[in-house]
This record gives sequence, C-alpha cells and structure tokens, in this order.
Amino acid sequence: SAALAAAQGTGATATALKRDSEKMQKNVAAILLRAATPPPPTGKAPSPLRTSFTDRELNAWLSADGKANVPTGLVSPSVAFTGPGKLTVHGLIDLDAVRKSRERSMLDPMAYLTGQMEISLRGTLTGRGGQGVFDVESASLGNVAVPRLLLQELITYYSKSPEFPDGIMLAKPFPLPARVRDLAIDRGSAVVVQ
Repeated sequence: SAALAAAQGTGATATALKRDSEKMQKNVAAILLRAATPPPPTGKAPSPLRTSFTDRELNAWLSADGKANVPTGLVSPSVAFTGPGKLTVHGLIDLDAVRKSRERSMLDPMAYLTGQMEISLRGTLTGRGGQGVFDVESASLGNVAVPRLLLQELITYYSKSPEFPDGIMLAKPFPLPARVRDLAIDRGSAVVVQ
C-alpha cells in the first residue's frame, strides 16, 4: 500500500541521514585528533592530512550528532556547497536574542526585529595558510534583503565562540580553527587540509 511504501521510504531516509551524520562525526573526530596531536619533536611538519566531506554529510551531522556545535538561537541550519569557494546557508534565527544582546537606540533597526525569521545567505568561504575569509554576496530575512551593517551584527553575534570572542568579520581574515591550513569548497563537497 501507499502508506507502507511511504513508511519504508521514511525509514530509508532516516538510515541515510544517520549514516551521513556518523561519517561526518568520524571526519570531525579525525580533524580534532590531528589538531590535538603535537608536531613531531624533530620540528619537521607532519604530512598533510586531507579530510573531505559533502554538504549532505555536514547537514545530517548538524541536525543530529553535531547539534551541540550549532549556536544557540540558530535553528535548522543547512549549508549547500554551490561551486568553487561558494556556499549558501539557510536557517531560522532568533532575532530577540540579537536585539537583547546590547542596549538599542530608537534609530537602530535591530530594536524593531523580533521573533524567529528565516535567513538565507549566499557567499564565499576560502581558507589558505591557516586563514579563512567569509563574505556574503546576498542575504535576506524572510523576503527582505538585509543591509550589510545589520548582516555584520547578525554574523558577529552568531559566530562568537571561545575561539572567536569577537565573532567573525565579513571579508576580513580570521584564523582557521583546529590547525586547519587550507579549506577548499567545490560543488557538493569540501576538503580540509591540516
């Protein structure tokens, strides 16, 4: 029957998501292990470790095993690697958390944004020589384009972490985490080199 076929399809999808998440979890573990391994005492750099993964694996991990790595207030993020150095990001963000993060004047547009809204970003992410650069070509909240100044505030708020206490600035270099030297994004996949 149609109901049985739908249930089997849902089970197959859940199995594929679990498999993709587990594969990404292994990749994350390998990256973190390499980052925690001290260099050889001879001072000679270890041979490069290349870790590749797909955007499908990353998204499965973000919704399952990697949920703890998603910033609070960012719900259901999804990433698509769309071409060399290019990506799109979608999700729901908590505008109340950003608004309440500091004192606001009546002229501040963030003073009037409340609740959860869908955010969509299209941009670039590159990494070379231990430095990354993230920039956004277009962004929208719902169907409304986001001005760059407001977008920077959102990016800063959601990218703050112990490694990045001030968050990430658009189009400015930042140190790649976990001793990553290079990051290459292509359509559907990415490669991290440590």
